[in-house]
Amino acid sequence: GFVPGLFGTSHGALQFMTYEDLKERYNKYRNRVSDTKLNTVEYIMMAAVSKIFAVSATYPYQVVRARLQDQHNSYSGVFDVIRRTWR
Repeated sequence: GFVPGLFGTSHGALQFMTYEDLKERYNKYRNRVSDTKLNTVEYIMMAAVSKIFAVSATYPYQVVRARLQDQHNSYSGVFDVIRRTWR
């Protein structure tokens, strides 16, 4: 449980990293200082895009973890879960 749990923390890290990168690139594109505050619409767009990226990057891990924790099925390991899920 501990090692798979560590992978779960990557979701927040990916979202924060993506948000900060998008904000910096956007402010550079608009010729503003990199730490300029975003307006409400800009903030919502950056937050949504970063969340979509984080979810799409970590959701497959969540599926594998949930299936490994399922007591009704028997798997021989992570690769067996991935193979059977893909199929």
